[in-house]
This record gives sequence, C-alpha cells and structure tokens, in this order.
Amino acid sequence: METEKITKVLFWVCTILAPVQGMMVTMIFLIIVDFITGSYASFKNGVAIRSYRIMHTISKFFIYNLVILAAYFMEKHILEEIPLLKIIAGFIAIAEIKSILENFNKIYGVNPFKALTNLLKNTALKDTLDQLSEDPSKKKKKKV
Repeated sequence: METEKITKVLFWVCTILAPVQGMMVTMIFLIIVDFITGSYASFKNGVAIRSYRIMHTISKFFIYNLVILAAYFMEKHILEEIPLLKIIAGFIAIAEIKSILENFNKIYGVNPFKALTNLLKNTALKDTLDQLSEDPSKKKKKKV
C-alpha cells in the first residue's frame, strides 16, 4: 500500500518535470564536470579540498534546478511571450562552462579562449577578429 502511494507521487513528479528534464540533466552534468575539473585542479596545484567547497557544489545542484523549475513555471503560466527558461538556463550554463574552462587553465596552463583566438587568427577570419578586438575609441573619426 505504501509503495503504491510512493509510486504514484514519483510518477506525478516525473510528469511535472518531463518538459524540463533535459535541461536539468544538462545542468547536473555541467555541475559534475565543474566539480571534477575543480577537484583535479586543486589536487594538481596542491590546494586542499575544503568541505565548504563541496557543499557549494551540492547547493548548486538544488539551487540551479529550482531556478530552472521556477523559470519554467513562470514562462508557462505568467510570461508566455518571453523565453525565460532558455535565457536563465543559458546564463547558468555559461557560468558553469566558464568555470570549467578556468579549471582547464589551472590544470594545463592553457587558456582555451586565447588558444581558440590564436587559432582563428591564423585563418581567413583574421581581419574580422582584428576588427572585433579593436578599441572603439582608437578608431579614426571620419571628417565631414
């Protein structure tokens, strides 16, 4: 009898979470990758792993997924015109990917952003990248 009630509740929860399941799994994956790379960077650099840092990772599991759920319900029932879920999930994902790349830099001593930029500068995109990286205040003003 008790098992049947628990099964019904779990089925109900899974039904509610079905539309955002992929996004939540993606966030959990990014959090796990960030934790692994951060732990390895700490180990490699001789930095002690502290319990509060592990608690920070555990809290990210819950907070990020609760924020995603809140964004889903707001988008579904209040702000249907704004893709709030994708915007918020995108910002969270960018923050996690940035952290993963920082850990990569700590582990291997290579900044992936600079490596990619240098690689692209050796291709046909060099002129475009140079224009994007120029300081707008240094551009010449056209005389009338």
